[in-house]
Amino acid sequence: MEQMTLREIAGAVHGKLLHTDGAVWIDKVSTDSREADGSALFVALKGERFDGHDFIDDFYRGGGAAAISERETEGPGILVEDTLLALGDLARHYRGKFRLPVVGVTGSAGKTSTRTMIESVLATAGATCATRGNLNNDIGLPRTLLTLDSAHKYAVIEMGMNHAGEIRYLTNIARPDIAVITNVGTAHIGNLGSREAILRAKLEILEGLNPGGLALLNGDDERLYARKLRLPCRAVYYGIRNPACDLIARDAACGALESRFRAGDDEFIVRAPGEHHVYNALAAIAAGLALGLPAADIQKGVADFRPADMRQTMAEFGGVRVIEDCYNANADSMEAALAVLAASGAGGRKIAVLGDMLELGEFTDAEHRRVGACAARHKIDLVVTVGEYAAAIAVEARLGGAEAIHVDSNAQALQTLLELLRPGDTVLVKASRSARFEEISHGLRAFLTKSL
Repeated sequence: MEQMTLREIAGAVHGKLLHTDGAVWIDKVSTDSREADGSALFVALKGERFDGHDFIDDFYRGGGAAAISERETEGPGILVEDTLLALGDLARHYRGKFRLPVVGVTGSAGKTSTRTMIESVLATAGATCATRGNLNNDIGLPRTLLTLDSAHKYAVIEMGMNHAGEIRYLTNIARPDIAVITNVGTAHIGNLGSREAILRAKLEILEGLNPGGLALLNGDDERLYARKLRLPCRAVYYGIRNPACDLIARDAACGALESRFRAGDDEFIVRAPGEHHVYNALAAIAAGLALGLPAADIQKGVADFRPADMRQTMAEFGGVRVIEDCYNANADSMEAALAVLAASGAGGRKIAVLGDMLELGEFTDAEHRRVGACAARHKIDLVVTVGEYAAAIAVEARLGGAEAIHVDSNAQALQTLLELLRPGDTVLVKASRSARFEEISHGLRAFLTKSL
C-alpha cells in the first residue's frame, strides 16, 4: 500500500478524527488487530460472532497507529457510523489513485480459476495485483485493492455474491475497465429465485465499468448471449460451440492431464484437464488481447496457469489418482468435475465422492438429482455420497445404472474408500466448502502415502 495520511483517510471515509490532527502516515490497513505496527490502521469490523471493537485496545498496545471505529477510542482514530462501509469507501478512494487497467471477474462457476488464469497471463507483462483465496466479498475486495502500489501494472479482482445488489456494491468500488462474466448457473439460486435473477445480479458488474469499458462474456451461455444487443458497453463473446462468438476455441482436445486448442492463429495448452478450463483460458486470452499483450506472452501465461489449492488439484499416491475439488460446489461445477473424472485416463475405476450443495432453496432436490444423472451419464463406476441433500445424488445415479453408496459422515466415506480402492483407480472428492471434504481427501492422501 502507498502511504496516506490519517487526515486523507478520514476524508475518504467521511469520518471524524479522534485524538490526532491526522498527520499520521499509514501504509497498511488491516481487519486483524494482531497485525499492529507503527504505520498500521485497524478497521474494527463487526460480525455475527465477533466485534473488532473489543480488540482495539490490544491493537494500540501492540504498537498500531490508529483505528477506524464506531465508538470513541482511547488512542488515535477515526469515528464512523459503519466500519464496513468505511472500509469500502477507503478502498474506492484508494483505487482512484491508480490509472492501471483493472479486470473484474464474476460468474456462477469458474470465477476463481478464470481470475487466476487472467492473472497468469497479465503477469507475463508486469506486476499484477490479484484477489487471493476467497477474498471476493465486501471485506475481501477492499482489502485486495488496498494492497495496490505503484509497482503494479494490472489488477484482477474477483467478485462473489449471495444476493442481488452485492456485485453492484463491489464493482462501484473496484471500477473495472474490463468485466468478465464466466457463466450464469444455479449457484445461490435459493437466495435469488431463478436463473434470470442470477443473470441480473451478475450483470451488475457492468454498472461499475469505467467509461469505454469492455465486457468479456461466455457466448455459449444462452442467457448471456441473449443480452448481446442490450448491453450498456462494448462486448467480446468467447466460446467453443457458438459460431457467432468473437473468439472461438477450435480443435479442442481435453485429455486426462491437459487441454489443447486453437484460437485465432495460435495454439494454446492448459496444463489442467477439463473443457471448463478452455473457457477460463478463452476469457484470459480475450483479456490479454484487449490489453495489447503479444500472443507469445498470452500463450505462456495460459500454459503457466495452475489451479488453486482444493480446486481440482490432482496428485497420485500408491497408484491411485486423487482429484481434490473441495473448495466449493454447485451443479454446474459438479458436472464439470465429473466430466474431468470421466476423461481421467483408462485402466482403473472412476469413483466420485460427492457431498451437499447449499443455498439452493426449493431447487435443492432437483439440482442434486441433476448431478446424480450426470454421474450415471458419464458412466462413473462408483458414486459415494455424504450429507442429507447428497442422498438424492445417490438415488438418481442408481436410477441411471451407476453403483452408488450413501454414508452419514466424512469418516465413513473415507473408510469406504480405504476398503474399496485399488491401484489404477481415480477418485474425485467434491462438495460445498462447509462439508469439509478435505477431511476425506487429506485422509486418503495420508493413508496412500503411508502405504507406498
